[in-house]
Amino acid sequence: HARGWPVPIGGSQAIVDALAADLVAHGGRIETGREVRSLADLTPAKAVLFDTSVPGMLRIAGKQIPTPRRGALRRFRFGNAAAKVDFALSDPVPWTNEALRRAGTVHIGGTRAEIAAAEGAVARGQHAERPYVLGSEPTVVDPSRAPAGKHVFWAYAHVPAGSDVDQTEAITRQIERFAPGFRDTVLQSSSRTAVEMGAYNPNYVGGDIAAGAASFWQLVKRPVLSSDPWRMGGGMYLCSEASAPGPGVHGMAGWHAARSALRHTFGLPEHVDLTPED
Repeated sequence: HARGWPVPIGGSQAIVDALAADLVAHGGRIETGREVRSLADLTPAKAVLFDTSVPGMLRIAGKQIPTPRRGALRRFRFGNAAAKVDFALSDPVPWTNEALRRAGTVHIGGTRAEIAAAEGAVARGQHAERPYVLGSEPTVVDPSRAPAGKHVFWAYAHVPAGSDVDQTEAITRQIERFAPGFRDTVLQSSSRTAVEMGAYNPNYVGGDIAAGAASFWQLVKRPVLSSDPWRMGGGMYLCSEASAPGPGVHGMAGWHAARSALRHTFGLPEHVDLTPED
């Protein structure tokens, strides 16, 4: 991160594969294709770590969460949303600024006043004419993600929570401001509205990719005001970005939740090497 956002060669699946291989090497087992509706759907365990939204944890754990904490979790709130578009391109994005042609990730918004106006519109429940857009062209540093000579570009725009408005045209227009001719490079595109983002990942309630409003107070009490906000009680821990320190590509919520589980459920030091037999 000191030199920019990392781009895994071959796609983000490479990160998943590495984490999965490490878990299996330590005796873990991964099951997919199963929806967990209640704790009864799980094999009995001393500790359960929830990589879910707050409502997801409440639905699954229900009254197993102590009453005071359950009440605090019900007060958890969500923010506005994102709508995403994936583009297949015939050529690199033709940024007017040559330096951007070497960047894997670009924040697109114009002037500070333009960004403030766009974000203000979303806060009022409106769709900005010139939305704030975050875009990434990973093929700049990883050509393996597209056929020879071709490129891929993905972008999302901030939109009101629960929006069902396709943002393909709005995002394309915004990129065109800084990369004239971008539209002509688009071979194909695939769009997800905020509603569809929520259906794709239940953690994105209403399309909120931060899994909860990132307001000042909700970062302080994420998801509850506590010296150990990951611990829900009864051997249950919240390890998603709905818990402290909040959203971001850092993995710290899981790290803190694991440390809390080691300390409170297993009575082990926070830093310990576990063998498969353990």
